[in-house]
Amino acid sequence: PPAPAGDDPWAEMGFGSAVAPAPAPPQQQPPAPAVPSGPVPGEDDDLFGSALQPTRDDDKHARGAAVPEPEKKPKSSSSGKRKKGELPPGGEWYDAKIFTPTLGVMFFKPKELVDSLFLQTDKKMVDALEERPVVAFIVEGSSARSAGVELGHVLLKVNGIDVKNPKEASRLIKEGPRPLPLLFYVPETSVVVAEGEHMVKYNTKETGAPNSAKDWKPKYCVIGGIIAQPWMMNMYRSKSEYDIAVIETQARRPVSVKVKQFSLQGARIQNDWQGPQMVKYKNKLHPWKYLVILPISRNPIKI
Repeated sequence: PPAPAGDDPWAEMGFGSAVAPAPAPPQQQPPAPAVPSGPVPGEDDDLFGSALQPTRDDDKHARGAAVPEPEKKPKSSSSGKRKKGELPPGGEWYDAKIFTPTLGVMFFKPKELVDSLFLQTDKKMVDALEERPVVAFIVEGSSARSAGVELGHVLLKVNGIDVKNPKEASRLIKEGPRPLPLLFYVPETSVVVAEGEHMVKYNTKETGAPNSAKDWKPKYCVIGGIIAQPWMMNMYRSKSEYDIAVIETQARRPVSVKVKQFSLQGARIQNDWQGPQMVKYKNKLHPWKYLVILPISRNPIKI
């Protein structure tokens, strides 16, 4: 998975107390009965009520006795703690509306995505999201994609009803009216998306680029994702075939599309200190950038 842009080749390629009351001034007349000051109001008391409630009748006749008005007690730092159900600070909200029977996404709980989409997300933020449904997969051409929904977005409401987990989200979306209004939250974090369309070469022992652009094959590459371990790289012929593989896997049906699998455990990137390598082909306007992955026991993977 990519590290922050600028030093990672994957990113380059797209991949307190209350104040005490003042004492009453000395009187010229004989001393009157002392006015009971009462307890100092606490943090959660109604300070206006405490200060303005009438004194007792016998206190009304006291001459020159001052009734001090207590000052508000500073709030303790514990008041800044996040309340249950409260979203993390920052982020944005947006409304979406769908007209089709299905949304075309799959939801996961935030803690299920700490090895993929939320790999670089602070644990406190993940915990704050609780079990809210996070978009972990989007079918290409779906109504969700048309509405601007992206990976890592969090569904908050369906037809005005709060949603607490993926199962609840799926049920409300299925049973809701059409058009169906949705409210999404975009956390203030970097979402790691380790998939995309690339040109690849993996069937030769050479670590250099092929001599011709025609020797590369177009593939939809996915590292980890929701149907593979984080150290696996799966290659599909297209995004649509990856969609089919995800749907079939989640339905526990045999995968009907062709997939090429590579284990990246123990693998390294050739010359990773210098970033992507470059090659220029005669019939291409711009140079191509590529990486060479060196698995332990297979041919180099050029992407």
